[in-house]
Amino acid sequence: METFIKRFVREASGEWRCVEPAELQLAVGRIQVAPGTRFTLGTQFMGIDLALLLEEHHSRNGSRH
Repeated sequence: METFIKRFVREASGEWRCVEPAELQLAVGRIQVAPGTRFTLGTQFMGIDLALLLEEHHSRNGSRH
């Protein structure tokens, strides 16, 4: 997850923007995200709220993103 979150920037609005190709393996399968893709809380991408996943990781780990 740490490598995955480094490929995103958290905007002041709370939106997460992908800045490099990102890939994450989850129980539901592999998720690939292209640069420029944006995520907001409550939006499902391949059945996952990626913004929530990124927010939770950011909150737990104090990431600078």
